[in-house]
Amino acid sequence: MWFRWKQLWYWWTQRSGKNNFYRKSLILVLCITSLPTAIIGITSYIAGRAHIEREISQNHEALLKKSLERMNDNLAQLELAATQWSLDSRLDERLRSADLIYEYNLTHNLYRFLGVMKGAYPLINQVHLYLNQQQPIIVSDIEGIVPIPDDQQQEVFQPLLDKGNGLQWSDSLNKVNIRGGEPYVALVQKVPSIGHPYGALIFYLDKSKLVQMVEGMMTDDKGISFLIGKDGHIIVSGTVSTEGYQALETALKDNVMNRNEESGSYLFDWKGQSYSVSYGEFSRLGVPWRYVTATSLSEMTAPVVLMSRIMLGIGVFGLLIAVFLSWVASRRLYRPIKNLVNVMKDQRTTLNSHGDGLEFIESQWNHMRQESRALESKLEQAYPSLRAAFLMQLVQGHFYSLSETELCNRIESNGWKTESQRFVLLLVQIAGFSKGSGRFHETEEQLVTFAAANIAQEIVSARCDQAEVINFQDLTVGILLSYPMDSSKRQVKEELYILSDVLVRTISSLLKMQTAICIGRLTSRIKDIPQLLLFLRNAIRYRDLNEDHQVIDLDEMLPSSNEDVQYPFAIEKELIYAIRMGHREQSINLIETFVKELVRQTGKERMLQEGVMQVLGSIMHTMLETGFLPHSLFGGENLYEQLNQMREPERMIRFFRQKVILPYIEKLSQHQYINMKQLVEQVMNLMKQRFTSDTSLEEYADMFNTTPFTLSKAFKQINGMNFIDYLTSLRIEKAKELLRGTDMKVNEIAEHIGYQPSYFIRLFKKYENMTPGQFREKSLQ
Repeated sequence: MWFRWKQLWYWWTQRSGKNNFYRKSLILVLCITSLPTAIIGITSYIAGRAHIEREISQNHEALLKKSLERMNDNLAQLELAATQWSLDSRLDERLRSADLIYEYNLTHNLYRFLGVMKGAYPLINQVHLYLNQQQPIIVSDIEGIVPIPDDQQQEVFQPLLDKGNGLQWSDSLNKVNIRGGEPYVALVQKVPSIGHPYGALIFYLDKSKLVQMVEGMMTDDKGISFLIGKDGHIIVSGTVSTEGYQALETALKDNVMNRNEESGSYLFDWKGQSYSVSYGEFSRLGVPWRYVTATSLSEMTAPVVLMSRIMLGIGVFGLLIAVFLSWVASRRLYRPIKNLVNVMKDQRTTLNSHGDGLEFIESQWNHMRQESRALESKLEQAYPSLRAAFLMQLVQGHFYSLSETELCNRIESNGWKTESQRFVLLLVQIAGFSKGSGRFHETEEQLVTFAAANIAQEIVSARCDQAEVINFQDLTVGILLSYPMDSSKRQVKEELYILSDVLVRTISSLLKMQTAICIGRLTSRIKDIPQLLLFLRNAIRYRDLNEDHQVIDLDEMLPSSNEDVQYPFAIEKELIYAIRMGHREQSINLIETFVKELVRQTGKERMLQEGVMQVLGSIMHTMLETGFLPHSLFGGENLYEQLNQMREPERMIRFFRQKVILPYIEKLSQHQYINMKQLVEQVMNLMKQRFTSDTSLEEYADMFNTTPFTLSKAFKQINGMNFIDYLTSLRIEKAKELLRGTDMKVNEIAEHIGYQPSYFIRLFKKYENMTPGQFREKSLQ
């Protein structure tokens, strides 16, 4: 038998070299996927149950502690209330000998008092007053006056007065004239509690409320909770009364009573089920009670046991089918390997003698990787030449047919980054052959250009991350630079000026020739670079022939003009400021002055038209800055078209006044009034909450990020009174309210609202024409 198994294993492992690797690999993978499931299932079954039991015990201990504290607090509050009620004047010495049947008022007051006590605490079911008169009686707000003629019942109540404690608990009292049934848990308070008592207040607790309090820790119907006395009798039990429940309750009671500890948690097995039992002891007026609760662990751990068994079964089943699946899948899985081997084979290579395709693929892969590295090294060496050739064609405009995206892809393939970059082109021009320095001859233009390009390459490569020098072979050299988009234009310009100054001075000093450099405009589009070269070639012609080295900025070159600029800039500045500040009359006067000044300076209609169009654009720009859309403000009218049709200065002034300035200032005033009203309302609401404090106007202004002057002006405009008057009125109204509705003294009221008493009396008399005392007397009348 062993020999047959050995033959089967040999056939399994050695039958085919090509399938050997995948068969073993697949078995390993399936085992890896199946065994963890089985291990997790077993571990979950063993550790999960213990963890749940431990967590339940800990949670039960915490819940038990809280339940005991809550129960203790409720009973302590009831004890305190009973003691206070026993001192009430309605329970005086008159009750020792009073005939309640004939003293109607006294009896009625007792009924009401008993009803008040019963309604004060939900835990109280009824409150009875036991009076140990010649004929003992029970006073109840429901049953009235009930005599106790039976000597047996008198023997139940009489010991309550004979015990030493003025306040005591009893769990064996029944109500008068009620035979049978479970006794009540009652709190007994002697009246009076000190001296010779003539009676007792008996507070019968509501059984249903006690059951709810005891069952507070039960999480399901399988659990059990109850309260037992010192001698082991059950004081409060749950609502379930089946035989099984009572048997479990008896077993738990006996088990807990045999324990010496006052509190604790443990596991209790009963009839094939495990219970987590927690108990604690507390004492009320010297009477020890034990609170016991138990929860079924079998119900809580059942999902864990089921899931563990399912996971274990899945793991075992997966492990059994692993061998079968590996046998079927290995042939199909090997097909891609075989195809890859056939692709990688050529006439010079064959499989090794063992027929292992993976080893062959590995060797071929290493060979191709070496060849790839060699090609990459050659390509990196050729990158500078390829990039220079590409950029030469780019700046000369040979790629006009390519889109921006295509140009970005091409330049990135040559080792440059284009994302979030701005480009600038510099043009260097060398001249000065006719100066006669003797260093270069006029026929050596290419040599001079080559030398200048090399110098520029050394300088820019040390200072810039992305820079390429382009040799145009005509005494000009182009330098293409790139800068990150997050660099400011000013920062870039400063760097370009420094770089250009270093370039021109170095080239001029080394070559002994005149050198000029022109800085182009910044652009984020590669397609704009050919156009920039044309602008640079035109701009560099404006170089100074007498300078040996100079730097020209294309952005600073303005077209020359023989005409002086005739435009009242100062008046326009004042006009824009007046409109921005909402000054109606000043704005109207300034627009009239502006138009008249244009007429005086230019005297021509065309120049006047251009001037008013310019100032209209400035006004529109100011409206946008202040948050108003001109299109919405002017109802969609085309103001430029209307203004363009006007020829007389008077019509233009009237147009600006009626169509532009007045509508905007009116809208601006409405907006400012709304903001001012909201500010004042917020300050007034805060003052109503804090009027007793000494918060000043300046502090309120700081709270709302405004100035005291603005807040004071807004307060007066919106509220009709200043800040101080409003604060005084709030305090006077509060003082009147306290004078009418409280018994506080005048001095106390003055300090409460933040005034000195003497000043408060003078101020109150000023506002109400009477003193605070007179006002209180008048309000009482």
